[in-house]
Amino acid sequence: MNCIVQALTHTPLLRDYFLSDRHQCQMLEHGQCLVCEMSKLFQEFYSGRRHVHIPYRLLHLVWTHARHLAGYEQQDAHEFFIAALDVLHRHCKGHNGVRSSNPSNCNCIIDQIFTGGLQSDVTCQVCRGISTTVDPFWDISLDLGSSGSHFLNPISVNTSVLSNDSNSSGSSCNCIDDFPSLLSPTGFEDIPTSLDDCLRRFTRAEHLGSSAKIKCNSCQSYEESTKQLTMKKLPIVACFHLKRFEHSTRSRKKINTFISFPHELDMTPYMSSHRRSNGQRNNLRSNIGISPTNNKYCLFAVVNHIGTLESGHYTCFIRQHKDQWFKCDDAVITRATLGEVLDSEGYLLFYHKQILEYQ
Repeated sequence: MNCIVQALTHTPLLRDYFLSDRHQCQMLEHGQCLVCEMSKLFQEFYSGRRHVHIPYRLLHLVWTHARHLAGYEQQDAHEFFIAALDVLHRHCKGHNGVRSSNPSNCNCIIDQIFTGGLQSDVTCQVCRGISTTVDPFWDISLDLGSSGSHFLNPISVNTSVLSNDSNSSGSSCNCIDDFPSLLSPTGFEDIPTSLDDCLRRFTRAEHLGSSAKIKCNSCQSYEESTKQLTMKKLPIVACFHLKRFEHSTRSRKKINTFISFPHELDMTPYMSSHRRSNGQRNNLRSNIGISPTNNKYCLFAVVNHIGTLESGHYTCFIRQHKDQWFKCDDAVITRATLGEVLDSEGYLLFYHKQILEYQ
């Protein structure tokens, strides 16, 4: 929990929101609002008082509203992060009066900062008809092995029918209480060594195969198809989850492969608009050109896992100012260099947009 709290308290827009006291609590039960407790934590964190703060009340509220995390056994930092966002979203959505264009049609501060839109294009291999859907996401989970699987947990979307209208779109934006993580495609034997490798694998076209034929409205028959994921809308804060914990029927293990990640990240090659404008749907490596500045991100937090699948410990690096990094190991805070951050193993990577778009 400590690492996720550190990442959240160092998220600039979230800090500005809570320090400006903009939250208006709508909870009927007193003392049950996680957003109110998070606001108190921010006020305490930035008060200037130099003492250890124990957020036991925040932990209790997360346990209360996310029962699967209750207890003192070791919990996954990624799972805690998603659960915390979900509870915060449910407790504050729709009450700040700001109109937003994010894919979930929710104007709460959590969705304004963390929600992006993932475009899925399913193409019939006979008539080349395309069915497009856009789904909201809070983070992207990237597979590190030689093969993996990708799926969207169903919310309210039906992508089982193809249309030959390339502009047709659907959306699951009415509710994100059971928010999906987004996992990378299967069937790629190349093992990634960098964050860019992982994102290229995530956005490459995937042949669904003869065992997963989908009915095409134009062909009026079940045909093979390909599916490709691209970024329709980028969030202000992009969180990448490197899937280091592998669970299968045969084994459970931690993947310790070093994945390099940059201080500054350009997401332009993975945008839906960039793919269309270049006329290249399968080859991201050959895209050449000047990247729009509003698609560029800067690293501000990294969560690391030390140890094995059975026994481990989380630490994190956070950026205090533009070039000041600190390592957080529970109550021990020490200065760190950017080199130490980039040389770390990496489990959760938090990037912030360099240039914000104002409505």
